[in-house]
Amino acid sequence: MKKLRIYHLAILFIFLLQPTSVFPQYQEIYNAVQEKIKSELESGVTHIGNDLLYTPDRLNNYYSKHNYEPLWFQKENREELIEIIRNAYVEGLNPTDYHLERIEDLENQMTGGNRDIDLLANLELLLSDAVVLYSYHLLWGKVDQSKIRKDWDIPENPKPAGLDSLFANYKYNNNLTEFFERLKPRHYMYVQLREGLKLYRNIAENGGWPSIPDGEVLKPGMTNERIPVIRGYLTVTGDLQTADLVEDSVATLFDKELEQAVKTFQFRHNLSQDGVIGKGTLAQINVPVEKRMDMIRVNMERARWVLQQLEPDFLVVNIAGFNIRRVKNDSIVFFSPVIVGRLHHESPVFKGKMTYIELNPTWTLPYSIATKETLPKLQKDPSYLAKKNMIIMDRDGKKLDPSTIDFSKYSRGNFPFIIRQEPGPHNALGQVKFMFPNKYSVYLHDTPARSLFSREDRAFSHGCIRLDKKWELLMNLMNEPDVWNMEKINEIIKTEKTTRITLPQPIDIVILYWTAGADKEARLFFNKDIYNRDEAVLKALNGPVTL
Repeated sequence: MKKLRIYHLAILFIFLLQPTSVFPQYQEIYNAVQEKIKSELESGVTHIGNDLLYTPDRLNNYYSKHNYEPLWFQKENREELIEIIRNAYVEGLNPTDYHLERIEDLENQMTGGNRDIDLLANLELLLSDAVVLYSYHLLWGKVDQSKIRKDWDIPENPKPAGLDSLFANYKYNNNLTEFFERLKPRHYMYVQLREGLKLYRNIAENGGWPSIPDGEVLKPGMTNERIPVIRGYLTVTGDLQTADLVEDSVATLFDKELEQAVKTFQFRHNLSQDGVIGKGTLAQINVPVEKRMDMIRVNMERARWVLQQLEPDFLVVNIAGFNIRRVKNDSIVFFSPVIVGRLHHESPVFKGKMTYIELNPTWTLPYSIATKETLPKLQKDPSYLAKKNMIIMDRDGKKLDPSTIDFSKYSRGNFPFIIRQEPGPHNALGQVKFMFPNKYSVYLHDTPARSLFSREDRAFSHGCIRLDKKWELLMNLMNEPDVWNMEKINEIIKTEKTTRITLPQPIDIVILYWTAGADKEARLFFNKDIYNRDEAVLKALNGPVTL
């Protein structure tokens, strides 16, 4: 699939990479370079020095169709492209992936009017290879997430709209910088993460931020010798604005201003906003700036995977952030805390389309839950089903009397029954579920265990997404307040009959995993890596290029 995408990208470059006019005095050199390019590609060149060419077949396909004419003969074009490659660092990518060191070395050898044929041909192939590879990474990411995680189920980014005209535009305007800008995600989160990376790199270059020693829990009103260091830290992170104005006599006081700054920090790090510096808050404070930079880079890569394909109106669950949002025209119009799958029962990453809602839902237990959790309880107490408002059926859906079944005869390998929990206040799905059919049997639903929403970390489910603000989401999606209001909802709930509601407009829902993000106000947000996924992405991001 990667090779196919690179092929299509190379075809598009037919419009972008057009040979430039050559001064007559350089025509002989130009022709010699042209012949050298042809010779190298026809001989099956795979390396320039120690640098592997990642797309030699694609380069040969392009150049052979264009008479092997050089694209980077003019020094100003090479200089512009070299600067673009250097700036891959700004995107959280590694410029050396795009032959930067070798290209700079060859370009330095071209000083003083040197127009060595071999040097120019080598530069030509390296630069063209870099253009195709860097463009690919901006469009689809360097890391192939599907190879890291088998359950990655997000469609790949389409070719951005209007690229053909963009390439044609470069043909006439000769603007490589504009071309590459158009390849980058333009969503505000990616843009602000990039700005955040720049900010944190600047902090790191200036010595980073201070580490706060362990000690007693710090609460508003207390005096403590660690308070000035905390003030300094929160000033560096931008959560406290006036630390430099605090008089020495009150610098050790945990005052109201510092309390608000701590709450702001806690909000940005998905912590309980109590204004108290306890063990959890101190642990997040003491994460080194270098670690935060890694988190930003990892999530910029995740952004490249998905942010080029989102509709103007969609729902997004952030598993690591324990929340769901409805985003409409880049504005958040709905937000709710959620509960997600616990470790080893992880909520999957995928994209679906929500089409309907069920009030008073039934719950058909997955086979794994029925045999691993419910069967042992039935073996001890056959009345367990009645206590939980459950029924048992055969595979044809015929209701059975549990008192006539010897459950001791069955195990996880031979359980032939279906168990279903009927509608009611104690149903595991609560009073409502939001459906987007998928192969994982995962959906949004209510829960009778409402107290869990007050927890800071909310990974408790078997993989489904439990929703706190259930009725707010229903009314937001139905968008008909005269009809779909709490009076109407309560009327249906009282019947205890399953009622399906078709959404007036199906809506995309994406279940993603983000450990860092940003808003339009350029505030950075960080979440705990609850499934320990960042390390694998970072390793691949820092590792060699693979195709």
